[in-house]
Amino acid sequence: MKNPLRSTWQLYTGKFEKILVLMLTTTLPLLMLHSFTTNYIYAITPSMNPNYSFADIYYALLTILFYIFAQIPYIRFVYNEFQGHEHSLKNAMYTFLVSGFTVFLFAAIVAILSSIGFMFFVIPGLLLLSLVFPIPYISIFDEKSIWKAYKEGLRIGKKHFLKIFLMITITGTIEAVIGLFVVAQVYSITDSFAAQIITQMTLNLLIFPFVIMYITSNVMKWREELEVLEISDKEDVS
Repeated sequence: MKNPLRSTWQLYTGKFEKILVLMLTTTLPLLMLHSFTTNYIYAITPSMNPNYSFADIYYALLTILFYIFAQIPYIRFVYNEFQGHEHSLKNAMYTFLVSGFTVFLFAAIVAILSSIGFMFFVIPGLLLLSLVFPIPYISIFDEKSIWKAYKEGLRIGKKHFLKIFLMITITGTIEAVIGLFVVAQVYSITDSFAAQIITQMTLNLLIFPFVIMYITSNVMKWREELEVLEISDKEDVS
């Protein structure tokens, strides 16, 4: 895969009807659950400081948890499409249901550790997240347990740590800026909280899959490069 961005754009636009099915059946319910849960937490959690609340920690934890978990069908879909597998959409849904539990457990552990890191000026949490980010990708590619994929995932995470860190940071920042701008426009028209939530969810539905598909394309490329490098090393030794 020579150009992950171009490949991702072609897949996103060319197979949008299938991606839309994944959006509506997997991502939308998770977004609704995330919105309800986080708003409820903010409503019941007392704020000890006008600029900071314990609810912020819970928000970060749940966001990371849902972010990692919601990637599953898109990772498998991209992998299926580029491998030429038949019934790529059906298999992506199946993988989401079958592999979901182990990825959820992994996401919960990473979310807790990253949230602790976010308490210390954000950066430690992002560093940890960037390092372990490729692990569920390898697990879903090979259809094996997270615990059997962590070595290869960590190896890719270490080798491409800065790229992953920048991708997570930049795409997250862009999405946040676009979200704030669009929500501000909606707020200028109506002060309806429901309208703002729906607008934010719609943006997340459109942007999140593309970001995950782009990262998936990159992980596939990095894995291919790593395999080629390992083969070359073995040939040199022999």
